[in-house]
Amino acid sequence: MKPEMRAALARESYEKKIRKVEQLIRLAKEFPREQTKRAGEELARTEAVESTIISAIRDRMVLEFMYNGQPRTVEPQTYGISTAGHPVLRAYQRHGRSGSGRANGLRLFDVAKMSRLKKTVKRFPKARPEHDPHDSAMKEVRATLPLP
Repeated sequence: MKPEMRAALARESYEKKIRKVEQLIRLAKEFPREQTKRAGEELARTEAVESTIISAIRDRMVLEFMYNGQPRTVEPQTYGISTAGHPVLRAYQRHGRSGSGRANGLRLFDVAKMSRLKKTVKRFPKARPEHDPHDSAMKEVRATLPLP
């Protein structure tokens, strides 16, 4: 603690110090609950997203979502955990804009950057020819299509 702060605290009344301590105790009791609640909500969101992606791969259903502020329409190919430890989706982008300027093609999407994910009623017949079920960008594959 800085000397100025220490001097100001020394000049405060005992009652004011007690009120500050009570406030700190109240905050300390609330903080873990709020953090736990947020962690629980994030876990539920992650599980829902994972479930949607895995079922879309299993049923060969097209997905739509926002990614980096751009709408995307994709055929999901492989879902797993990246070598950096983050959930990722390898998918063929049918429609949408991309930072690279290429609209179509196989892309790796960071699941944390996705929003408004939804499974459509559109189906696709099989994996793309360039699909690799043993994606080297993933240390763990959780769902994948068979080779075409």
